[in-house]
Amino acid sequence: MTAVLDQVKDAAYAAVGVNLLVTDAIVGREIPAPEFAEEHTALARKQATETLTEFRARFEPRAVEFEGRLPEQVAERLATNRTKAWDFIGIDAPAAAEKPAAKKPAAKKAGTKKSAAKKA
Repeated sequence: MTAVLDQVKDAAYAAVGVNLLVTDAIVGREIPAPEFAEEHTALARKQATETLTEFRARFEPRAVEFEGRLPEQVAERLATNRTKAWDFIGIDAPAAAEKPAAKKPAAKKAGTKKSAAKKA
């Protein structure tokens, strides 16, 4: 039961911390907490930063893969806005999140099926 309570506590700190990080980013400075809650807000911010960093490390490769399937202008816009959003709340990019070359699907020859059908 203790493990479950620890998970719930960590999730609660992370959720509150994400709200604190976003609020801090919107206001442009760290919002001071009441003296009795300073320890908890510091822990919540730390927990949220760790959680969002892990999330971004898992999310970034999939986002880049998805963008590779989109038209170039759309992909660039998505990448730019995604990076701006992460930078806005202060979450650094993972080290391996470099953008690989976009894979283009191989073009199929239009006449291949028709010419094969005519020969048969």
